[in-house]
Amino acid sequence: SQKNDENGNCSGEGIEFPTTNLYELESRVLTDHWSIPYKREESLGKCLIASTYLARLGLSDSDENCKRFMDRCMPEAFKKLLTSSAVHKWGTEIHEGIYNMLMLLVDLVAERVKQDPIPVGLLSVLTMAFNPDNEYHFKNRMKVCQRNWAEVFGEGNMHAVSPISTFQKEPHGWLVDLVNRFAELGGFSAIQSKLNSEDIELGAISALVQPFGVCAEYLNSSVVQPMLDPVIHKMIKYVQNVEEKDLKDKRLVSIPELLSGIKLLCMRFQPDLVTAVDDLRLDILLRMLKSPHFSAKMNSLKEV
Repeated sequence: SQKNDENGNCSGEGIEFPTTNLYELESRVLTDHWSIPYKREESLGKCLIASTYLARLGLSDSDENCKRFMDRCMPEAFKKLLTSSAVHKWGTEIHEGIYNMLMLLVDLVAERVKQDPIPVGLLSVLTMAFNPDNEYHFKNRMKVCQRNWAEVFGEGNMHAVSPISTFQKEPHGWLVDLVNRFAELGGFSAIQSKLNSEDIELGAISALVQPFGVCAEYLNSSVVQPMLDPVIHKMIKYVQNVEEKDLKDKRLVSIPELLSGIKLLCMRFQPDLVTAVDDLRLDILLRMLKSPHFSAKMNSLKEV
């Protein structure tokens, strides 16, 4: 199939992660003098495509090299491509190449998030990719969308839109493309069904909410708000009911991060709840500070 050809290392039924490309990529990414390939047929592109293919088969976590790529090399590659000050020196071809790599990242996360366990690490890379304030998106903030998303979702049903008002921010069309591509591939639906599952842990909820929190001002409220409102209310209620004995639970470390993601969503969808969420954040931090448990105290201080 075409997917196999793109990987370079695949033949027939058996798929093998392109290990040679991974080693080359590690030598180029995990170093002070880094240079990251940004073309589809180069190492980063090949590893992303192979990971997506394995994720589709439910094998991405069990393949040792694929896991090594997703856990270590890939997050570092995107961190450098998106947040380095060098971004402002690069030419158009490189920026367009990074846009293509980000699209491949979105493909991978959309596939992997449909399965268990929830890929917390991948979702944090997606959060970085959806953050309009990073160097890459700031540099490309005047770009318009590359695709007509109204044709995909129907007029007014896009998941992300550029701000209409001239007083607001720049179009951020490339960011809007990434979010809509994630929706087109079923990423939003997968996250919604995960958030609605009963036995989900706080850390996982926080990881699922963060990518939407950072880009909340570009989300289309008529489409996304009905999906996220129940989570906002459920989480506020949950944190309000946390008891003293719960504070020693290591899993509660995620509460401050979760609430900061919820606050960003509230600023976009539920402005009347913003103050309540802020009060709740301070309240839980104070309770953690007063707690006799050392880890709760330290996490609280870190948040303050």
